[in-house]
Parts: sequence; structure tokens; C-alpha cells
Amino acid sequence: MKNILLIFSSLVLAIPLLGNKETIILGEIKATESVLKNNAPSLTAFLEAMPTHFKHYLNSTGKYAVIDIDEIVSQSNLNLELEYSEIFEKAGTQKEAMPKYLLNCKVVEFMEKVTRVTNPLDNSTRLNRDIYVSMTMILIERGNQSEQKTFEVPVFNASWDEDVFGSTSSENFESRKKIDQFAKEAAAQMSSHFMKEIEQVIYLHGKNGTQCFILAGYKNGVKVGQHYDVFISKPIFHPITKKKLAGGAITKIGSVKVINTQEDVSTCEILEDNGINTEVSSPEDLPIAKVATK
Repeated sequence: MKNILLIFSSLVLAIPLLGNKETIILGEIKATESVLKNNAPSLTAFLEAMPTHFKHYLNSTGKYAVIDIDEIVSQSNLNLELEYSEIFEKAGTQKEAMPKYLLNCKVVEFMEKVTRVTNPLDNSTRLNRDIYVSMTMILIERGNQSEQKTFEVPVFNASWDEDVFGSTSSENFESRKKIDQFAKEAAAQMSSHFMKEIEQVIYLHGKNGTQCFILAGYKNGVKVGQHYDVFISKPIFHPITKKKLAGGAITKIGSVKVINTQEDVSTCEILEDNGINTEVSSPEDLPIAKVATK
């Protein structure tokens, strides 16, 4: 019961969805071998429900267009299939840019406790499920497989009761509804966590001559040799109410190159300086560093 967001036979409907958003290919959401061996009753239903909900919430952010073509092609043939599809640019025809990222999600822990109590008067069963799930997300840059970022997702835990009457099909129907809702809530949390991690704000600090620091290290995926653009954000005020609006005007003021990295901080060489200043009254006014786009 795995749904596919984009089907090659419905390209006209698919193309408007992508727009100018960053396109991410969502690989099949799998469980580790150890999790599969435990054979938890609700695991299969959870794995089937997760992709649809997770894609929905990521697409709802308005910043990403998530596609799932795992059932159409294997990842080993992915580049060839994308090249010959009608969705992305090919043969000099300007359409959507090829997807830059592949997102793989894996269930690393799935523990389930099921308790049954039968009522002898009406033969009904009160069933209680307690489920604990732990997952990881790995974002891979398709053009450079070594560029990966791993997200340790906060655990999901839920407990609920199911009232089952009569047949096994009645029990399965009730369980699937509850598990689908649990998967939906877990997917919402995953999407929120993904956005929080991927849009992590990296501040530039401690400018000294031609060197400075960025407040992120190898734990955050920073590597020696990476280039970062440096920005400042100036607040925007409503012209009538004079209230400060959410967000601000972003201005590029320079660029830096990572020359040394530690766990939480990295030393950078300043390559371009058009007013980089770390002597500010408030930490929130520090310049922001973002990975340079080629």
C-alpha cells in the first residue's frame, strides 16, 4: 500500500508541484535487520503509512518537493531514469533541475507491547498498544555521495486502547486506523525535526584579522575546505504599525573558507570582507554563515 507522489503517466499534474522548490528524492523507509527480526505486530502497517504522511508534511513546508520513485526504478538506475523522464531537464529542454538530494529514512528501534482483556459478557476485546519508535534520516548529496548529513530523530512513543468486537477483520481495521494516526503524528514530528536541522543557523564569531570562527563543527557536518557565504539580517518594520516583522532583509557581506574544524566550532579564513563585524551588542546580531552555492 505504498503510494507514489509522482507517476510518470501524470506528468502534467506533477510539474506544477515542483515549481522552484528544492527537490528531494525520498528512498524507501526501511527497518534494520534487528528490528525486522523482532516481528512487531504493527511494524508493517507503520512502514506502509509513513512515506505518504512524511512526504505530505515536507511538501507542506513550501520549501521542498519530495518525490518517491523507489517502486519505478532502483536507486542504481536512478540517474538514467531521471535523465530520460519528462519531468527534469534533458536534451537541452529547460524544465526542472535534477534532484540534488536523496533522503533515506530507517527505523532503528521498534518496540511494541500488546495487552488484551476479553469481556465474557459481549465477547469484546479491549486491546492496549504501547509503541516506541526510533528513526534516523540521512540526507545525501547525489552529486557527491560523501556529502551526507545524519539526523538523529527524537523518539516517538504512543499508547492507545482499541475496542474490538467479533472477527479478526474487525480487529485489523481498528488497529490500522490507530497505527495510521500514529504514523501521521510521527511523520509530522520527523518533518519538523528535518526542517529545524537543515535550516540550522550558523553564526560567525571572533573575527581577528583575516580569520574568524563559525559556531559549528564536524558534528554538524562542517568539513575542512568548505566555503561559506556570510550574511547579515536587518529587521523590517511595518510602515504603518511600526511593528517588527518576522524575518528580515538578507545582505551578503563576505565569504570564508574552513581551515580547521572541531566538534562544535571551526576556524575559517576570510576570503571576502565587505563589512564583516563580530563586535556586536547582541549575539543575535552576529553575521550568519551559509554553505556557498556553486
